[in-house]
Amino acid sequence: MAVDPNMNCGTCYYCKKGMTNFCEKWEAIGVTRQGAYAELVAAPVSNVYRVPQGVPLERFAFVEPVSCVLHGLERADPKKGEMALVTGLGTIGLIFGQLLKMKGVKVMGADLVGHRLKLARSMGFDQTVNPAEESTADAIRSWTAGRGVDLVVEASGSIKATEEATKLVDKGGRIIIFGVAPETAALTVRPFALYRNEISLIGSFTNPNTFAGAIKTLSSGKLSVEEFISKSVDLAHVETAFEDVSLRKGIKYLVEPK
Repeated sequence: MAVDPNMNCGTCYYCKKGMTNFCEKWEAIGVTRQGAYAELVAAPVSNVYRVPQGVPLERFAFVEPVSCVLHGLERADPKKGEMALVTGLGTIGLIFGQLLKMKGVKVMGADLVGHRLKLARSMGFDQTVNPAEESTADAIRSWTAGRGVDLVVEASGSIKATEEATKLVDKGGRIIIFGVAPETAALTVRPFALYRNEISLIGSFTNPNTFAGAIKTLSSGKLSVEEFISKSVDLAHVETAFEDVSLRKGIKYLVEPK
């Protein structure tokens, strides 16, 4: 079984519009109600999904992030033959890049961590760039014959990366704000540039109506996710996993509750 942690009432204004991620009574297991880092978790039956037999259960630990990315892709509306930049190559960025490639999009990935860039290349990214070592803008201009990319997926939460994205997209380009920046952070952008070049800034929040699609995507075996698991830990060693993540070691740590 896989559990969607995002809960909605189904009866409020936004739920009736199909925008369940904006439910006026929204809750999340492990966020607004108990359910994180425990051997047993209580979940409403409506949030529990059956997964196919014969597929490694480790894959389905990624249902929630994949479902969020699927919603982001719906918002981005990528088209075959387009060129995209993904900034931030953690789990989300690497999933985004793979799914964009499946849709026929050429993808460049940007990150400050070498092993993440190497993993991106092994997963089929067309280009990678380390902004600490070379100019992302120069790399984009060289890759796109000076035009800029059609789409930027900002998956790092970096204000600097988001602001730079407005300078890296081609006319008519889209920028998906997916990475979680500090709530009080603010952008400095040129409204004239957005107007003149018809640049779209698009937000994407959680996973309305995409959880079942994520299970199907993971069941197909076409999406690589096991490579994200740097180590499995039990509940007694969760803190060490957090420490490793803070030091940018690995990608993802699988918590086995037993």
